[in-house]
Amino acid sequence: LAVTETDMTIFFRQLSHAGNEDTTGNPLAPFMQAYYKPEELTSEYRDAMGKWLRDYRQRLKNSTLDEEERREKMNRVNPKFVFRNYLAQQAIDQAEQGDYAMIEELMSVLSRPYDEQTGKERFCAPRPEWARNRPGCSMLSCSS
Repeated sequence: LAVTETDMTIFFRQLSHAGNEDTTGNPLAPFMQAYYKPEELTSEYRDAMGKWLRDYRQRLKNSTLDEEERREKMNRVNPKFVFRNYLAQQAIDQAEQGDYAMIEELMSVLSRPYDEQTGKERFCAPRPEWARNRPGCSMLSCSS
């Protein structure tokens, strides 16, 4: 995962759904949203990850947990929603204009980071490309 820019929050949340589904055509298909530049995934990377996922799925078959119990346990420790810098910056920008709605919405969503929250999908999306180099959106310094 360290070889390519990967949204770890999304990747591990999706991993909770990795079970016995047939992904022989593209074992990475369920994880593509987690990759910031999927077009840059090399064949070596795809092969290595495909092997790891096949091994992982094989290990799941030997588990005493059923699919639902495994997914539930994984999702209790892998949040769906995290405080993303670009969302914080958007909320700050709106608050500076006197609109505090996004701050309130973020606080509400982030108060239940492990729960599925219908209609809140934009808060668990990967960082958009426009935020890659915008100050406050990509990374914050210690003094931020």
